Amino acid sequence: MSSRPYKKSTNPFEEDDDIDDETFLQNSRRPQSSFDDQLQSLQEKRKEIENRTIQSTERSISILRDSEQIGIATAEELMRQRDQLERTDKQLDEINATLRFSQKHINGIKSVFSSLKNFVSGKTDANSPAAPSNLSKVQPADPNFKETVSNYDRYENHPSTRLHQANDLNMPSQIQASGSKNISAMLDANLQEMASSISRLKGLATDLSQEIDTQNDLIDNITNKTESADLMIQRQNKDMSRILKKIIKLNRLT
Repeated sequence: MSSRPYKKSTNPFEEDDDIDDETFLQNSRRPQSSFDDQLQSLQEKRKEIENRTIQSTERSISILRDSEQIGIATAEELMRQRDQLERTDKQLDEINATLRFSQKHINGIKSVFSSLKNFVSGKTDANSPAAPSNLSKVQPADPNFKETVSNYDRYENHPSTRLHQANDLNMPSQIQASGSKNISAMLDANLQEMASSISRLKGLATDLSQEIDTQNDLIDNITNKTESADLMIQRQNKDMSRILKKIIKLNRLT
């Protein structure tokens, strides 16, 4: 019996060495492990994006809160400024009333000297007319402005302050423990608060604009009263100088 040499198979799909079961199972688990890694990586990226989004809305809310507090402080300062302007306007009314009263006395003194002059010279001289008052009516303060400003809540009394303080303390643990539903709920709550804050800022800006326009009118009125008082003082100084000169002449004659 002749021995024939072993002929190697020419089948390209036939493997030379057999693979044991353990190696086969390890190789079969590799694609599943790679898929799990990709899934975990995507979940981490999603959490990172969610965290950045929540932090961005929190920063926006903080900026809106600061803007609201600045607006409230501005409104309170405008109220104090209006009180000062109203006191100034009232004092100018008193000054102008005193100047008109003084003008009547000056006109009376001038009429006495005119009568003496007419008695001596036989001429008649009409009394000078009183100085006209060019005073505009003060626009009353808006009674609703102070009430509107008082209705704006301070940050310490804001209804969402305690909620956001708790969120700031528990934010990392909540984000790690919560799912997409909690993240969506937090994002919706932040967006709703941003919308409410923007609405309050819009109303506050409208009230501030109206108050500034009213105070501008009050300042114009104060300016007119100041100019009228200045002109009246200059006129009375000239009249008093003439009267003093006449008195000096009479003293010399006597």
